[in-house]
Amino acid sequence: MKIFSKFRQFSREIKLIIITALIVSCVGVYAAGECIISATADDVTYNNTTVQAAIDELYSMSQDYCPPGYECTRTINTIMENGSVFDAGPSTYVTGSNGIDFSQISSNTNGKGLYEISSTHNDPHPIFYYRGDVHDNNVKFAGFCWKVVRTTDTGGVKMIYNGEPDQNGYCTNTTGPDTQIGTSKFNTSDSSPAHVGYMYGVSYSTGNRYDLALNTSYVYGNDVTYSGGTYTLTNTMTSTGTWANDYNTFNNHHYTCFSTGTTCSSVYYIFYTSSMDGAFYITLTNGKKVSDALDEMLNNNNINTNDSAAKTQLDNWYNTNLSSYTNYIEDTVYCNDRSISQLGGWDPNGGSTTSNYQLLFNSYKRAYSQYTPSLSCSRALDRFTVSSANGNGALTYPVGLLTSDEMMYAGGRLVTDNTTFYLYSNQYYWTISPIGYNSTNNINYPVVHIIDISNSGDIISKSVAYPYGLRPVISLKPDLLVESGDGTSTNPYVIQTS
Repeated sequence: MKIFSKFRQFSREIKLIIITALIVSCVGVYAAGECIISATADDVTYNNTTVQAAIDELYSMSQDYCPPGYECTRTINTIMENGSVFDAGPSTYVTGSNGIDFSQISSNTNGKGLYEISSTHNDPHPIFYYRGDVHDNNVKFAGFCWKVVRTTDTGGVKMIYNGEPDQNGYCTNTTGPDTQIGTSKFNTSDSSPAHVGYMYGVSYSTGNRYDLALNTSYVYGNDVTYSGGTYTLTNTMTSTGTWANDYNTFNNHHYTCFSTGTTCSSVYYIFYTSSMDGAFYITLTNGKKVSDALDEMLNNNNINTNDSAAKTQLDNWYNTNLSSYTNYIEDTVYCNDRSISQLGGWDPNGGSTTSNYQLLFNSYKRAYSQYTPSLSCSRALDRFTVSSANGNGALTYPVGLLTSDEMMYAGGRLVTDNTTFYLYSNQYYWTISPIGYNSTNNINYPVVHIIDISNSGDIISKSVAYPYGLRPVISLKPDLLVESGDGTSTNPYVIQTS
């Protein structure tokens, strides 16, 4: 039995072979206490701990057998690890030779069950996630029901709120308002790119419209200089004064004084034009250009100053319901990815002012064109955490929302109904992932959008000023023990908290 002292150095596959041999050789004599128990103290040394720890780890590896007389332990982490398969190849519910196709929803041929992100296999803590029509990821914790979504890169277990237990203590919620804590606007205003922020700072108003159809020829510049309190347009052009002809000619000339002159104390930057609605613009002062405005709204260190409406409601709920359980909850990252993939009309060097999308974020690209979900969060400003050791340190409580990437791993897809994957609730509810600034969906003015999931189970985008559902997300610390349960709705995993 000295093999226990070296057990951790073996691969998972070798461990399973070892435990199979041990169980086969010892199962007949465990009850008599003649196997392992009769070994000497030196024989049972296992990483400076006891034989009980060895048996516990072996049991967590096998999930098949617990010797009589032992109280073997389980954790969500090990349950997920032992039940998973790689997502980059074919398996029972994946027929594609390259594995799961994230451009399509989950199905019996494109993912149903537990998967390991293949690229993380050699990481200290590989990522495991549930996908599709699964029914064994239910957890009871802190008096509420949760759905396990995935593990984290520190070994934690990320879960989404799924209501309260019924009178029998079961987690039977599947759809309806009871799967969320209520509704909220993501932010109270949709008139500034700043308002895609889970927290935000300076916000330039972009709801200003100039009806150029009523005016004569004006001068526009593709850049400005600033001196002595005065802006001067440079490399100018003059419009014809017929807006129906002019509105699509300003892609390289966004700056104007809205006059026939070239100087003004405040300059206007046009980011969107429409043949029917005129020009939408922001006002710039004190020598600032459009790049300065974007930095103040999306890039500078002070962008995480004010709480969004969604964060305020989630924090209040956490404070009331989960504060006494904080010692069990991991300070994981909630990624509000505000990195820009396309400037559109915000690009003074040729950005189109007539496209429906004037500003797009990288979460849009991953969900809407590349179909490549990612759990990385490149910008420290967007990594919402309580501690600054692993993120921006801007959170008061370790609670947030899912990302659109996590929705894709779970089985969602752009504007494609999916009523069978476990995140479907027949409700609209928010993610934390920005889309961009657009004027689609019969909206004739630009508003800022966040990704959400619809009541049909598809990933879509809506104005941040719409009231949609909130489903809090938390992450359990690694290796919390499962007291009982098998993860089903009538026998959910119960996390030990005492």
